Amino acid sequence: MSQTPNVDVAIIGGGPAGIALALTICLYSKLTVAVIEQTAYDNLRTGEHVSASLLPLLDYLQVKQPFLADNHTPVYNVAALWGHSELHSRPSIINQMGEGYLLDRTEFDAMLAEQLVRKGGQLYLETKCAEGEQLEGGGWRLFLKDNSGEYSQLETRYLVDATGRQARISKRLGAKSLACDTLVGISALLDFESDRSNTEEVLIESIPEGWWYSAWLPNGTLIVVLMTDIDIMRQGKLHKDKQWVELLSQATHTKQRVRGGQLVYPLAVKPSHSHVLDRAVGEDWMAIGDAAIAFDPLSSMGVGHAITCGCDAAVALVEYLINNEDRMLKQYQERLKLNFDNYLSIRHRYYALEQRWSDLPFWKRRTQSAPIPLTAE
Repeated sequence: MSQTPNVDVAIIGGGPAGIALALTICLYSKLTVAVIEQTAYDNLRTGEHVSASLLPLLDYLQVKQPFLADNHTPVYNVAALWGHSELHSRPSIINQMGEGYLLDRTEFDAMLAEQLVRKGGQLYLETKCAEGEQLEGGGWRLFLKDNSGEYSQLETRYLVDATGRQARISKRLGAKSLACDTLVGISALLDFESDRSNTEEVLIESIPEGWWYSAWLPNGTLIVVLMTDIDIMRQGKLHKDKQWVELLSQATHTKQRVRGGQLVYPLAVKPSHSHVLDRAVGEDWMAIGDAAIAFDPLSSMGVGHAITCGCDAAVALVEYLINNEDRMLKQYQERLKLNFDNYLSIRHRYYALEQRWSDLPFWKRRTQSAPIPLTAE
């Protein structure tokens, strides 16, 4: 076992939230930080539509220019069949900040990680946190395991959970995830033998079982995602190719978009439920990003909110570690709960616009007057 290094902050999870927190610490303090990421940023990461409001955040993190140099697709329109059978488009040009982007998430996440290393942060790739223990007097000792099976240790003053919706670290430390739905995304990448006119447009189409999302990625493939609840998926076996394709054939506009496409990868099922932790700050630990609070993908609040959350948490954390002042950490916790309450109200209004299937389970669950959070395991 190798020698034990020490850092001020250790972050489990190298997604946008974790890297944003780490970059903020590196750029605006003298604290040391390490990110533990279980992949090498070479796994499939589905694209995500973000608005141009992401650019000021990237400027704050000093990664705006590397982002603009990458091959992300500008998005000029969002088209939707929602609440009616007619297709309506909303041009991004009405946004004062300009068009949005469809991220190549693999490239985007890898770019952020590369910039962290350039700014002096430590990055452990293909490494898992196998165990951890609190130290007398404060802090943590983490036991890390890399892809070759080699173990090492890392001691840190503060631990950050950036493990996504699973919130693995926080739950082991006693936090509970309060979820108000069981939404999952069942996604596929489609390739096409012949060249097609790829519109810079995101398409959303509601159906009785949920809704479809589709968009062209920079590499010419089309990402298509069915959003539904996990019990509806299981009952209809919608995570199976045959049933997924059969349901797709009933979506008027989405089926036209996928005509002639071939599946590149097997269907992937990803949890997409809305949740908030009952507490996201504890003794020498905190949760950020989707681990702390996560939203329905319909909100387009994924990457942008994760980065905002990481930056805000970093400011509070620096104040705590340098000045031993926890006021901003408490404010961070309070904002999470306030943001989630506001989000639930907005989510209710958007789903209530679709009245054609209001008596069916998927839609009825989202338009009841008072969403009741469920306590996850």
